[in-house]
Amino acid sequence: MNQHNAAISKGIDWSLVWIYLLLVIIGLLAVFGATYKEGDPVLQSFINFKTDYSKQLYFFGVALILGLFILLTDSKFFSATANIWYAVGIFMMLIVFPFHTNIKGTESIIRIGAFNFQPAEFCKISVALSLAKYLSRPETDFSKTRSQLIAAAIVLFPAVLTIMQNETGLAIVFFAFFLVMYREGLSSSILIIGFAAGTLVVATLLLEKNTLAFILTALALAVAWFMRRQIKRRRSVLINIIFIWALCVGM
Repeated sequence: MNQHNAAISKGIDWSLVWIYLLLVIIGLLAVFGATYKEGDPVLQSFINFKTDYSKQLYFFGVALILGLFILLTDSKFFSATANIWYAVGIFMMLIVFPFHTNIKGTESIIRIGAFNFQPAEFCKISVALSLAKYLSRPETDFSKTRSQLIAAAIVLFPAVLTIMQNETGLAIVFFAFFLVMYREGLSSSILIIGFAAGTLVVATLLLEKNTLAFILTALALAVAWFMRRQIKRRRSVLINIIFIWALCVGM
């Protein structure tokens, strides 16, 4: 029996488990403190599935059951079915469009009775599985542009669907998968351009146009100064800096 338990717990990062439990408790207390109505019986309100914190408690229980299921399942099952999970995730995101419920401006939620389901959250897991399977294939050569485009498509398709459902904040999570691709050999320049584009979009919402143009010009001059040695060796570096500056200012 002890040997069986050791096999189950083998490979578990217990520090991560304790951090997860701590975050769950903090989350429950935060929701309880924000939504509890004075005079309500605490114990009963926690188990009646009518308050936000009681729902969170039940969801935590479901998460523990799913975690145990994953722990007891052979890891080969997830790699073998990764593409199926991805297809299921995309399908659920597509059915959001005709069956969604508009809640606080987002159109990414399907309401089933008292339960609200957001397929984009499930799709994050399926994207992680599918991307991991694709990158781990022996025939995948990530130094080739074709392989990089396929990996990007796996991530960007659900991200675009999420944006179309007015859930831009959640879509940013999908872009984090590009960090995984960077570890596999994706050019750092693509990450820099993507980060710069995202920063520019946010900056256009916060700053006046002339102020933003001044800041971008100052940044371009600073980059040119720090890269002056590379510019002396290759004039194309300066041309790229000027092109990117002109493109950003023109936007």
